[in-house]
Amino acid sequence: MRNNRREALLKIAVGAVVGLFLLDRMILTPAFASWKEQGERLTKLREQVQRGRQLVAREKSLRTRWDEMLRTDMPEDISVAENEVFQAISRWTLDSHVNFTNLTPQRTGGEGCETFECRASATGDQATLGRLLYEIETDPLPAHVEECELSTRDAKGTQLTMTMRFSFLRLVEGKKKGR
Repeated sequence: MRNNRREALLKIAVGAVVGLFLLDRMILTPAFASWKEQGERLTKLREQVQRGRQLVAREKSLRTRWDEMLRTDMPEDISVAENEVFQAISRWTLDSHVNFTNLTPQRTGGEGCETFECRASATGDQATLGRLLYEIETDPLPAHVEECELSTRDAKGTQLTMTMRFSFLRLVEGKKKGR
């Protein structure tokens, strides 16, 4: 009788262990994984909502900035746009007192915009080359310095050569209308 009772208890214990194992594998583990995924989705959604609220709060300043970008955009006519680029380069040269030793323009098209890119080499001292960079970045035209490399021309480092690549951006008409 004792053996029968022991066997019954063992069968119940084995059944309980197997039942708990199946409960864990079929219900608890998938439920916990689902809760974790749901929590991650909620976190991402909260971040997106927060970014959206920040954009809505900054809408006026962003629209003002976009209107300024459209206002200072380069003209549709390519020759007029190139003329503005060369006038800007002349203005930078006069304001910064640098000498351009090489200037190679190139026009490329992109998605939603066109780029007028220039590779240039300029000589001067540290102050004049720094002023040139300042003039490029603060110009009302949409200009941006892409690459810049300085090298010295003398042992003291007073005469420098700057090799750089800068570009001008022109928005395509379809992008201008699709505000």
